[in-house]
Amino acid sequence: MSYAHHTELPGLFHLVELRARSGQTGPEEFNSRLLAVAALHGSIFRCGIQLWGYNILPDRVLLVVVPLRPRAIGPALMDADRFPGRSRDIRHRLPPFWQRAYSACPFADEVAWRVLRYVDVASMPDGGEPLDPHAQNSAAEHAGFQEYGLLTAPPERLPNPMAWRAFLFLPEDEQFVQALESCLRTGRPFGPPSFVRKVEETGGLRFRHNCLNRPSLFGNVAGAPAL
Repeated sequence: MSYAHHTELPGLFHLVELRARSGQTGPEEFNSRLLAVAALHGSIFRCGIQLWGYNILPDRVLLVVVPLRPRAIGPALMDADRFPGRSRDIRHRLPPFWQRAYSACPFADEVAWRVLRYVDVASMPDGGEPLDPHAQNSAAEHAGFQEYGLLTAPPERLPNPMAWRAFLFLPEDEQFVQALESCLRTGRPFGPPSFVRKVEETGGLRFRHNCLNRPSLFGNVAGAPAL
């Protein structure tokens, strides 16, 4: 059995969680945090990874990415951590911002927009506005309200803005969220049995997928934008 915290296969959607190091979450680290996020985005682009969605939280970032070559996610995250020390515009070297350890799981096309929505609303408080233009996430970009230039996925494959605005307000199945977070913590693939078998055969791995055995877990959601 595989219990890795990250499983990666090129060409598939992946949900990635990268946490800040202890002591890097306070307001005094704001400039360091902004630099670290910029370095992370540049590193992802250089390493041949498409960025489909993101959410920048006080203590972590959530990313939806598609790596285009094997073992690209780990080097991209490590390269981002080294960036501040190489920049000639910084007089004093900043300490590493991100933890070396990260979590990642591949997920199926059938649940792509539901996972993107999970990422976009992760920082939304109860009763908050999911399309807050000041939020540091991709919700407003997906909805066509902002263009930060951070998303590097093929534009024609991103959600239709009008459909995405309506989709964000649909209720989510809590069991779906719990199963997704379990797979993110353990690196298990998130999708129907056929997808799990595909990942196992392609990567030469074996997974327990007892958390994904509810028949309706991967059913279509009414109003979900088509992939």
